[in-house]
Amino acid sequence: FDGLWIDMNEPSNFVDGSLTGCEADSTYDHPPYTPRVLGFRLYAKTVCPSARQHLSSHYNLHNMYGHFEAMATYRALLSVHQQQKRPFVLTRSSFAGTGHYAAHWSGDNHAHWDDLYYSIPIMLNFNMFGVSQIGADICGFQGDTTEELCVRWMQLGAFYPFMRNHNDDLAKDQDPAVFSEEAQRIMRNALLTRYALLPYLYTLYVRSTLSGDTVVRPLFFEFTQARFQNIC
Repeated sequence: FDGLWIDMNEPSNFVDGSLTGCEADSTYDHPPYTPRVLGFRLYAKTVCPSARQHLSSHYNLHNMYGHFEAMATYRALLSVHQQQKRPFVLTRSSFAGTGHYAAHWSGDNHAHWDDLYYSIPIMLNFNMFGVSQIGADICGFQGDTTEELCVRWMQLGAFYPFMRNHNDDLAKDQDPAVFSEEAQRIMRNALLTRYALLPYLYTLYVRSTLSGDTVVRPLFFEFTQARFQNIC
């Protein structure tokens, strides 16, 4: 194998907190203010924040869980390959500094035009966060895509630092071969564009590794003196 994909490492849980729930009177599990998270509870589909771990409570470590796992996986690959290969780790959960150890994708999106649209600021933001190898599940992870949406998403995805067409087993197939010949031709051209850009991407990754530079960046990074306005 050439790399490892670590998923659901928020950590994700198939029950809320535990089989017996979480402590009813714990300020970790029921803080005075809860952000607008899944289920409006900090322990929805994850571990109880009051749970004790080696370093501290899970309340303090939840957002670092995936980061530590990415570090451990990266070091394990270095050891397995006797430092002869550069490790490739893909993680769903991340924290500040994770880009040093792993690539990241934006998680379970949907086969909607809005999700295509919002993948662009996600990609730009994560490059500013120091996670330069970033992408979204092309054509959408959940739900059935359409031919037009998948074609356009493949064209956009050719410029993602991390490019992957991926969906769940409940949705219809969305690999290029299931669409019309015209759609396949357009997708093929997008992939050929991607391959043509690989030398440039490798150069940008070198710069990112050495100096923390971005691989993709917003226009105001390039044209710092320009004045931009929304165009409707």
